[in-house]
Amino acid sequence: MNHKLQVIFYDGKISKPYQAIIQALDDTSISVCYGDAPFVQRRIYLYSEMLLIGAVGKLNPVIELKDDARLEFQGQLPEWFNLNQKQTHHLLWKLERTPSLILFGIIFVLSLIFMTVKWGIPSAAHYFAFHLPETTLKQLGDETERYIYQLTDESQLSKARQKEIVQEYQSLFSNEQPAKVVFRQGGGLGANALAIPNNTIILTDELVALAKDDREIIGVLAHEQGHLVLRHSLQQTLSGLGFSIIWMAITGDSSDLLTSLPATAIGAKYSRDFESEADLFAMQNMSKHKISTLHFANFLERLSDEAEEKTDENNKVVQLFQSHPATKERIEAVKKFEKIASKKE
Repeated sequence: MNHKLQVIFYDGKISKPYQAIIQALDDTSISVCYGDAPFVQRRIYLYSEMLLIGAVGKLNPVIELKDDARLEFQGQLPEWFNLNQKQTHHLLWKLERTPSLILFGIIFVLSLIFMTVKWGIPSAAHYFAFHLPETTLKQLGDETERYIYQLTDESQLSKARQKEIVQEYQSLFSNEQPAKVVFRQGGGLGANALAIPNNTIILTDELVALAKDDREIIGVLAHEQGHLVLRHSLQQTLSGLGFSIIWMAITGDSSDLLTSLPATAIGAKYSRDFESEADLFAMQNMSKHKISTLHFANFLERLSDEAEEKTDENNKVVQLFQSHPATKERIEAVKKFEKIASKKE
């Protein structure tokens, strides 16, 4: 075995650098010869006792040795240098000095970030939403409800009017677990309906005033019931927490949710898929109880039209539209459902 290489050697006793020759003795060790004749010295080192600390950026590899000595290489580690960390070093070395590998690395990292945001975070949010214990859901919902109470005022609707709406809604889900409906004067929320994790729907006076038929309100409540059953509001809120939700899903630590969930829940905007799923849930339940889904479509259509006409940031219709965008696709889907349901009768 005649593998040799010239390096810079520090003996660990003085700061003077020596020109040295390292030579492979076998697969486990090398010898280091340094100094000027006739005072040439020789040391033997095991690979298992070496530590690679260089090879970052434009730095050449540096090996720390057991007796405070060190080796400095002038280029990458030779193939015969049998250090366990060498393969990792070679990969980094090539990546740092090869444009195509640098480009590949950038594309890989960006792709990983994209996949995490596109699928990783929503998947973690979905997992977390359906694995939180009921006690945690109630605690999160109660905290969110208290937060909403701070943003709103006591409802001005009469108790009789509130009871009338609630009874119509409960008759729709009499065989299931209907949510608790809480009426509030919207204030900063304007015309809105919010589904929160403790099986509660907040319905504002402004939304009730916006509807021209109670069956429109029932459609909205059924839609919010869909968000609750499918845990959309929780998933959407958790997704808004970003990468931290992945860590929560891995560790099971949900301690930060109590402080971050309420504010995030208020500002959450449902995804198109979540809105479509909640729409379908509402339509199926309305159709089952012989309530025309056109009432729900009429409400969405009016919401969309008025939001386009009024762009004032304080407009209450716009505020509802921002969290529940009444897209033309959604409206057409509701109308199409009604046509199909009518043909079946």
